[in-house]
Amino acid sequence: MHATRPRRALLLALLCVATTAAGAPTDNGRPLSLQAAINGALARNVEPLLARANQADAAGQRVTARAAFLPHLSGQVSQQRRQTNLAAQGFDFGSDLGGGAGDALAASGIDLNFPTTVTYNVFDARAHLRQALFDYSAWQTYKQAKVGEKAARARLEVAEEQVAAQAELDYVALASANATIMAARADIDQAKALLKLARDQETVGVATGVDVTRARSRLAEAQARLAQRQTEAARARIRLARTVGLPLGRAVQLTDTLVFRPMPLGTADGDLTTAFNQRAELTMARLRIDQSEHGLAAAKGQRLPTLGLEAAYGESGNTPSENARPTYAVGATLNVPIFDGGAISGRIDSAASQLNQQQIRFRDTRDEIEADVRTSRETLGTLDARVRAARANQELALQELTRSQDRFANGVTDNVEVIQAQTSLAAARSRRIDALAEYTRARINLAAALGHARQFSLNHPMRP
Repeated sequence: MHATRPRRALLLALLCVATTAAGAPTDNGRPLSLQAAINGALARNVEPLLARANQADAAGQRVTARAAFLPHLSGQVSQQRRQTNLAAQGFDFGSDLGGGAGDALAASGIDLNFPTTVTYNVFDARAHLRQALFDYSAWQTYKQAKVGEKAARARLEVAEEQVAAQAELDYVALASANATIMAARADIDQAKALLKLARDQETVGVATGVDVTRARSRLAEAQARLAQRQTEAARARIRLARTVGLPLGRAVQLTDTLVFRPMPLGTADGDLTTAFNQRAELTMARLRIDQSEHGLAAAKGQRLPTLGLEAAYGESGNTPSENARPTYAVGATLNVPIFDGGAISGRIDSAASQLNQQQIRFRDTRDEIEADVRTSRETLGTLDARVRAARANQELALQELTRSQDRFANGVTDNVEVIQAQTSLAAARSRRIDALAEYTRARINLAAALGHARQFSLNHPMRP
């Protein structure tokens, strides 16, 4: 009769362990679903924000490059008061009329003392027009800027995919940490039930003080493990808040839990085709090659002549109302580069090197994507079996604990077997949580490898 109540307490503790929901949060806080975490990261994380700012920069560069082919019209109005030194300009009226001619003019009463400086007003109001008619290098620069704008959009997609995957990984890390906290609390409940049973057994003379001491030691270990799990969960919560843009001091309550959702694998060739078509990194690498090709063409085009039209029209005089007359100028300019000290050749070599670098990066990006897909597929297949084995191991550990508790409650043996069984169950529970978290991370990695990180869901085995 004395052993019945402790056994019921142990069974209730086991029931708590068996019904622990993996990943369910225990602290009150702001509800946060996985999709909300992804949306928050896309809206507030620094990487997408910088990528959007880079888009504006690329659009500005395109507009700047296009301006080379549009008319440039400007106006200018000036009114000046000038004093000019005629002698400094080479005028010397006295020497020009020297000799007998000068003396004859002086004898007839004509004053030959011309001023060496003159002061006068100058007014000019003019409109200037400049239009490029042919500039192959500028045209290639404009095309390069247009491709750069597309590359900036691809960069934004890359940033959004990466930050979505990071938000999902951080979400899973916190869900896993929450699950380990609940497991540690369940372990404490088991240790408390064992301590009560040991004391009851000692009271009726079935157990000894050593059994009580072992049970108390077991409880202390479980409490220390809980403190460690809570520290890990706090770190995981801060990382998640940092990624999704939430206040770092705010508690969150995860609404999505870790569940085992077998993800069907397609063929490797099919997944590679999907990844090559969907990964924005590869698209961006292709656009970088196009950019570099136009940059090389622009550098080579600097050896070609350029043709432009210039015109000006306005009024000039002393003041707007004194001696003002309409004047104009119009003409074409042909610029033919002959020798520039090797500057064009240097720019061509630099542009060719940049093109070669982008081609190397493209090949490396393609290889990296293939490695991501193949690694994710292999990892997911292995972890599928690991999760199933961990679940079976936890069930066996639970059965072992139940039998050892029955033996101790009936006085057949001491509580060493019970403590060992509790330790085995705690380890099995941790391995199952770790395996489930690893499997979920593998699902996220495969989705990211295929270019579908933003569409990932914990509860649905998504296939593109």
